[in-house]
Amino acid sequence: MTTKDRVAIRPQNGSMAVRLCILLAVAGMICGSAAAATQGAELEWQYSAGTNFYDCDISPDGMYVATGTYNSQVMLLTIDGERLWGRDAGSPVWGVAVSSGALYVAAGTDKGDLYVYDGTGNLLWSEAFTGKVNDVALTSDGSRIAVACSDGYQYVFDNEGNEVWKFRASSGVLSTAISEDGSYVAAGTRDFVINFFDRDGERLWNHRIDGQVFGVDISPDGESLIAGGSDANAYVFDFNGNQLQKIPPSSKVNDVSSARMGAYYALAQNDNIASVYDNNVKPVSKQAASGNVNGVSLSGDGTRLAVASSDGNLYLYSLPVPVMPTPYVPTASPEPEPTPLPEGTGLLSVSSTPSGATVYIDNQMEGSTPLTSTLAAGSHTLLVRLDGYTDWQSSVTIPEGETISIAPDLTPIAAPTATPAGQPVILLALGVFGLVLCCCREEKRD
Repeated sequence: MTTKDRVAIRPQNGSMAVRLCILLAVAGMICGSAAAATQGAELEWQYSAGTNFYDCDISPDGMYVATGTYNSQVMLLTIDGERLWGRDAGSPVWGVAVSSGALYVAAGTDKGDLYVYDGTGNLLWSEAFTGKVNDVALTSDGSRIAVACSDGYQYVFDNEGNEVWKFRASSGVLSTAISEDGSYVAAGTRDFVINFFDRDGERLWNHRIDGQVFGVDISPDGESLIAGGSDANAYVFDFNGNQLQKIPPSSKVNDVSSARMGAYYALAQNDNIASVYDNNVKPVSKQAASGNVNGVSLSGDGTRLAVASSDGNLYLYSLPVPVMPTPYVPTASPEPEPTPLPEGTGLLSVSSTPSGATVYIDNQMEGSTPLTSTLAAGSHTLLVRLDGYTDWQSSVTIPEGETISIAPDLTPIAAPTATPAGQPVILLALGVFGLVLCCCREEKRD
């Protein structure tokens, strides 16, 4: 190398300082990125299909991912992103669910069809409804299938296609969930109500939020429920209906998911974000897509997150291992005072025997028994109606700030007493005979 060459490559003092600054900045960026990755989520894979993904579900054993798309595809993938099969459902697929071992895969469609496949994609059975099938859910073993339908019913079927029970909601059912062992079922409705049932379809409690309930999920252990919707909030309840947490994301919530014991909660947001929070509602991860995030699903242990987006991609992320919380125990601080009722209002609690009757207050349908409604203080008309039973009607006065409970026993409608088919003819004959006999006696007198 010539002297000229050496002079050409020798850095000046100022140049050396600039280079050092650049190197330090780059090193800082690399270190910072690595730190952020350990605290958030890392993308394991993404599957592209050139169409909107509407829903996704990780199997309870964490080995499979089911998904549904706008162009009518139901797909099953391994947890590593390998597509096993796809089936055409004939219309957009709004909801999917997969059992452990992928023994059963369920899908609900815009056309109102429920399809149930086995692990190799063979159709086991199907059911047609009069409204859209908005969501589906499966127990871990696939023995029970929950179905949310816009016809206003929450359904539960067994794995052979037999209806186990159904519940008439006060509006279309938008979302559903079932605990892994089938002990509990949840349903979210268009008229802002979260319903919670036992395995036999008896409603245990309901709660009204400030928006349509687009997503519900029961934690794998069955100890808590999360729900979210158009009011841009997510709510966490215990199985007794007590609200434990309220999560305020940045936009309306399209779907929710819970890990075991509520260690993590995932929200699918309408502002293209999939967010994850821990049990204390502290952000764990926020993943951005280039389209609405329509569906999310957490693995039971909380270490993986599936995301279905309108950007044409299905994503799978790995998450930091969560710290499993101890069962919820209220803090030692004094419990907050109950939220006072709005001024000039009271509560009306209506139950009935049997339950499930439709309640009308001031000629407006409010829902089904058991039901609690906030009303203006004063007099109201109450009608409780159930098919096969006599309507129960009454006037009720609601005192300000108080709760009035009504629990009518509905009376079955008595079957009408049937008149023997030949009785009118016999009576007519007797009448004619009597008339003839009278005429004969009159003739004898003449």
